Amino acid sequence: MNRASRRPIVIAMMDGFGPDYLEKSEMPALKTMAAAGECKTVSGCMPAVTNVNNASICTGEWPAVHGITANSYFDRATQQEHYMNDGAMLLAPTLFERARSQGLRSALLTSKEKTVSLLGRGTELALAAERPDAAWVARLGPAPDIYSAEINHWLWRAAGTILRERPEIDLVYCHTTDYAMHMCDPDGELSQRHLSAMDALFADLLNEWPQLTFCLTADHGMSYKRRCYDLNKHMPAEGCPIYFAMSAERDPYIKHHRSFGGTAYVWLNRPEDLDHALGVLYATEGVEEAYGRQKAAEVFRLHPERIGDLVVTGDLDTVFGPMDSKYEDLPATYRNHGSRHELAVLLLAYGPRVDSSSWERCTHNLDLLRLLRFDE
Repeated sequence: MNRASRRPIVIAMMDGFGPDYLEKSEMPALKTMAAAGECKTVSGCMPAVTNVNNASICTGEWPAVHGITANSYFDRATQQEHYMNDGAMLLAPTLFERARSQGLRSALLTSKEKTVSLLGRGTELALAAERPDAAWVARLGPAPDIYSAEINHWLWRAAGTILRERPEIDLVYCHTTDYAMHMCDPDGELSQRHLSAMDALFADLLNEWPQLTFCLTADHGMSYKRRCYDLNKHMPAEGCPIYFAMSAERDPYIKHHRSFGGTAYVWLNRPEDLDHALGVLYATEGVEEAYGRQKAAEVFRLHPERIGDLVVTGDLDTVFGPMDSKYEDLPATYRNHGSRHELAVLLLAYGPRVDSSSWERCTHNLDLLRLLRFDE
């Protein structure tokens, strides 16, 4: 089959790509697709962190169904924190498994290695730019460092290579890293350079495969933050000892965010401490919401067995995480996510495999799967 008649699907999961990044960047290729196809601002899922939303996008389900509730989880029986990147924890089928049932073959490409182990079920090919094998290094050269914007450009060059060299691959899912968004706001030089180079790679794909279906969404946006609480220290200091607190954003990429995040899970020593803990949290400057387990599962559509006894969220300025002190004023350059204030993301769908009849019902990033036609 020649390239002019191929109808591949490319899904861009642009980590940290809030609507303000598109608004303040030229990105002519992406804006052309937005104008010719469907594009609007929708909501991500809470907590506004990568694993939760990547799983939601890849399954089309809420965290209550797919079971991924943070970047990490706390095993109370062993008193250990673990990264939530084991595919066995994913309780719903992936879009790759759905595509395979329709006879389509898929590739999962990611800047972050954790995505492969979490979401790779059903793929024919999986590649993490963070640790590419020798064959990929020979093709494209060494991948840039994970703490760089350029690793995303390497990843998109790999996407073009797969479509070019593996014509049996029908669907390519690319998950980038949000390092540039953590480091720079949409107006900054790093952001402009990062997104301009990425848009040029999008244009290359469109020129090479005229019948391309291109969909884009994100896991979360990004905000400046100015304060952080370590709830493991703050709560006892306020007269309410707890068993443990964990930021929902905790993952290996600490240079991005220092393991802080706008949502935290709290485990209590005793169930009867709930009201006291809620009182302490609501008296804390910067706490926006705090709920017990069942209420939090209902409000945020979370899996109740995989969250703390309490869920607490910060306001626009506030994050939670492990520190040497109970409180820290953050530097003016610190940017992060995890709260309701980073939920706004784009949903874009362009090309012949898009089912526009479902567009009005799409309100969240997880609705992307509604828009794709696999059966042709």
